Amino acid sequence: MLQIDIPKIPPEGLSLDEELEPAGLHLETEQEFSLGPGGRLSCRVEVVDGSTVHVRGLLSGPLEAECGRCLERYALAVAQELDLFYLPRTADRPAQEEEEEIELSDRDVVVGYYEGQKLDLGAVVREQLYLALPLKRLCREDCRGLCPTCGTNRNSSRCSCPEPEETGDPRLEPLRRLFPKDRH
Repeated sequence: MLQIDIPKIPPEGLSLDEELEPAGLHLETEQEFSLGPGGRLSCRVEVVDGSTVHVRGLLSGPLEAECGRCLERYALAVAQELDLFYLPRTADRPAQEEEEEIELSDRDVVVGYYEGQKLDLGAVVREQLYLALPLKRLCREDCRGLCPTCGTNRNSSRCSCPEPEETGDPRLEPLRRLFPKDRH
């Protein structure tokens, strides 16, 4: 029921409480994250001003993402509030812009678009899951990452590789000679 037929939305709105499946969200081939069982979309869908669709509610569920330091998969809980507006795409706003650079107005940043008479909430939820992911994905704050020499996960075991020396900027070499490391 993630495909909403807009003309069939009653005047009082439509309440949805759906369990989320990766196939319904177009996540089958997703590599950034995976959606675990128990994901839910609880929302209210209303038509405002005849063609504007307002989606308001809560998106929640367990995700599994890859740590940016140690590359291990870890669990991440998402609880994202939704307050989204969608307008019909018009002929003067094609789906694929031909120019590489387009200027976005403030309205374009907060409003999405749908085509035809249907709104694919699966695509909407997928977009919101991407936005809910942290920019810096870490399994834990003190993750030690991988050894740059042998690739051992430093969180689970120690390796015998020497610590890499910091080479630094070669332009600062004259200053390094003035202040040797062994001098306190």
